[in-house]
Amino acid sequence: YLHEIANELGMKGHTVDIFTRKHDISDPLEIEINNNSKVVHLNAGDLSEEKHKMHNYIELFTSNLINYIDEQNLQYDLIYSNYWMSGIVGEFISGKLKIPHIITFHTMGLTKRSVNYLENESDFRIDNELDLIKKSDAIVVPTYQEKENLILNYKSENNIYIVSPGVDLEKFKSKNKFESRKKLGLSQTSKILLSVGRLEPIKGYDVLINALSFLKISDDFDVRLLIIGGDSKSQNELARLNSLKLKHGLSNQVNFLGAIDHDELPIYFSAADVFVMPSAYETFGIAALEASACNLPVIAPQVGGLKSVVKHGQTGFLSVNKSPESLMHYLEILLKNKPLRDLFGINSRLHAMNYSWGKSSKDLISVFEDVLSKCLV
Repeated sequence: YLHEIANELGMKGHTVDIFTRKHDISDPLEIEINNNSKVVHLNAGDLSEEKHKMHNYIELFTSNLINYIDEQNLQYDLIYSNYWMSGIVGEFISGKLKIPHIITFHTMGLTKRSVNYLENESDFRIDNELDLIKKSDAIVVPTYQEKENLILNYKSENNIYIVSPGVDLEKFKSKNKFESRKKLGLSQTSKILLSVGRLEPIKGYDVLINALSFLKISDDFDVRLLIIGGDSKSQNELARLNSLKLKHGLSNQVNFLGAIDHDELPIYFSAADVFVMPSAYETFGIAALEASACNLPVIAPQVGGLKSVVKHGQTGFLSVNKSPESLMHYLEILLKNKPLRDLFGINSRLHAMNYSWGKSSKDLISVFEDVLSKCLV
């Protein structure tokens, strides 16, 4: 998201510096996106720290960011924070530099807490989100559903702007299915389901594996599930899901591929028959939009921004959240009906064409200009 937005803003002549925590010892201090945009990696604590403990380094990151700004003698017009921890930093820098602060949360603690039964979001996170909602000059959300969520759960009504993410329609377009499967070493006769996302409980892969266990898989109806995502920090969830697939006798049907380069995703989308995003909650679902751009029908729960990405009965199906039976029902319909898959695939591409990073950046610039004009009054 940030890379695409920064690239578009830079091409439109705006200077963008993305500050992020150094994640790997090989990360350089700066990476150029284009002539006007770059990523800056700042040291802030143990590189191998788990995500839920990173808030311990917020003060250190903030201090190093201030030092970088002072050393480089930088001046900014506004701060755009992404995620709640970045928002804490952004709000502090906003006060120091006396410039507006705009935030996109991407996920909200209260919402995750309400749907996630295996992980509990901390009071520290939720308290800070509530504080940021009150103090920030504007909040950017990807869909109308997220705006409603903010108003309902956080009692926030003022300065909420809707800016949908985009998709690179040149990069994400369908390739030849036979050649894609051949390149990836996949069976030409299997029905292939694909899912992409981090390996964490809220992503609902247990629901998807349980749904697969209900399908009557046979030699004549061979179904394979490929799950892309996960890293060294998600080993506990991987172990839990591997145990579940063994329990259901799905060792040969479910494959965890780990993280792959984003540029490689189109070939996987092209090799698949159906894309599934079983998340208990998604603020938008960019991977589902990228799959749609590659002419894939999508099945996802009727939650959050997925209700905007998937058009039920046109580009795919919206299942009942956390229901393996509902998910299985729609999987069976699509997997056994190639003409319907093809029709939904065409509709998916047409729907994805309504989204672009150029439009997203243009809408975001309008938000920035509106906030700046109000702050000057």
